[in-house]
Amino acid sequence: MQKSSAKLLNNPYGQATFDLFRHDQRAFADKSLMIKNLDDPAMSRYPVLLRPRRFGKSTFVRMLKCYYDLSYKDRYDELFSGTKIYEENLESHNSYHVIDIDFSSVSTNSRKNLVNSFFIAITDSIDDFKLRYPDFEFDYSDLDKSDSAVLLTEFTKAYRKYAQKQNLYLLIDEYDNFANEILSSNLELFQNIISQDGFLKSFYSAVKNQANKTIAKTFITGVSSVSLDSLTSGFNIADNVTDDKCFNEYAGFTEEELKDLIPQLVDVKALGVSVKEIIDRMKNVYDGYLFSPEAKHTVFNSSMCLYYLNKVKKKRKFLNPEDYLDPACDRDGYKLDQIFKLTQKDIVDDIIDTYLRDDVFYLKKLSQNINLNKADEYYQEQVLSILYYLGYLTINKINKEGSSDDELNLTVPNRYMSQLFRQCTINLKLKKNISFSKPEINLEPLLNNKTDISSFADSCTEFLSSIMNNQVLLHMNENALNLALYAKLSNPKNNCIVEMEKALKICGKGEKFADLVIIVNKNKTNECIYLFELKYLTRTEASAKDNENNLKQLISKASLQVSEYKNAMDFKDKDVKAYVMIFAGPECIYCKMQ
Repeated sequence: MQKSSAKLLNNPYGQATFDLFRHDQRAFADKSLMIKNLDDPAMSRYPVLLRPRRFGKSTFVRMLKCYYDLSYKDRYDELFSGTKIYEENLESHNSYHVIDIDFSSVSTNSRKNLVNSFFIAITDSIDDFKLRYPDFEFDYSDLDKSDSAVLLTEFTKAYRKYAQKQNLYLLIDEYDNFANEILSSNLELFQNIISQDGFLKSFYSAVKNQANKTIAKTFITGVSSVSLDSLTSGFNIADNVTDDKCFNEYAGFTEEELKDLIPQLVDVKALGVSVKEIIDRMKNVYDGYLFSPEAKHTVFNSSMCLYYLNKVKKKRKFLNPEDYLDPACDRDGYKLDQIFKLTQKDIVDDIIDTYLRDDVFYLKKLSQNINLNKADEYYQEQVLSILYYLGYLTINKINKEGSSDDELNLTVPNRYMSQLFRQCTINLKLKKNISFSKPEINLEPLLNNKTDISSFADSCTEFLSSIMNNQVLLHMNENALNLALYAKLSNPKNNCIVEMEKALKICGKGEKFADLVIIVNKNKTNECIYLFELKYLTRTEASAKDNENNLKQLISKASLQVSEYKNAMDFKDKDVKAYVMIFAGPECIYCKMQ
């Protein structure tokens, strides 16, 4: 590692306080030019913009508050000089009274606490408004704490007397956070709060009523459209602009933004790598999100990037991004499981099969509003839309020719999301099936550092025969083969470390991915790494007339791959035994050390 005296800025990970970024010397991506889109006369005055969790939506909302609110007028130069919007010199800056409501902390443990904490979230915003405008008077102490619609109505009445004009800008952040949490645990309560008689519809009906009198504009963020039916049935002038091209990059980081951010956050020279090398390593794990079919550029998960770069700075090492995933995303896998539990079984099977085939997910039309009061389970259009909104799937950059404007091809955006699908497949399709549980794989030759692993290969054949004969998975292919073996071998009782599609640094060739890596006797004097390149043929392919030549080509290709992986920088000074294993159906027909 080279020495360097680079002066770095502080990392904004976990911070949404745009007004403090410069004071605290924090780096940030300049998203300010998006304000021009909001100010465009052709744009709805009541837009709704949805993005997955941890993409920087709250920071964007705080920026809007600082830009539009009259109370920040004296700080306009301090907060926005040097930004892209500052150069535009728009008349809209600091021209509204802004009230911003954040529903991210609403309690979900009971209906009573939910309703009360929803009310409190609004009063917190009113209190903040009163601090910024000390001459504004409004007392809500005698109001019914279960009626947020009345609270908003009374506040706007007081505001109209105060301002004498329709000049209130309402910002709502995380409109659906609490609803999504409830959906994961209590479908009955969820259906109650989003029903026609639920308090959510009443609240947004009050917003609509005041849009005709007091509220000049609104801006609403959230994650999914599951609760949007309640919002739009009450506030039916709201416009879901989630997939508008102009907003594709409003949240998350573009590659160009990372090129600017990385040198501000980590000492690139001291690490001995280039900014491009860091981005290339992050790309497979954090990038790939596209929110408009017309957009050209994908975006990275911003929270993931900032968490990783913070670790790189602290450890002063060029780390593997897959080993440093933002802990705030720990529940993503659980939520995917919950979505599938609310989905018809045959649809879940089809989604898993599409994932294992590494194919696209066809969506005839994105569901703008999803109402679970009309059904207890998602149908295909709904579940694929939900997976898109939550970031588990994203728009494929290449839509097939001839597709209509509404049709979408969706894909898994990156390796992090692929890992979640992988684990979900293991939980739903493999672990609960007796055909998966019964046959054991013989690890004895690996645990004893042997080079002859034929008994291991034979036991893999027995295990896979059980899987395939009982149709545990709809179809078998190379991905499914790899996943089935990984799931079986990664049992903690096996006393080894198993990794699937392990990222490896290959000198001069960047990053490559090994199918299966098994580490035995970790950190002991007899530690050994078994490296496998797996190939799969169907029984039909294996019995074809030209099979012998095809098999030789397959062996040659796999041998070159595994030899390359064996020399990865990750395995420097390690005892590595590399093998090619080729399966025809469930049978291992070739297993040799390279």
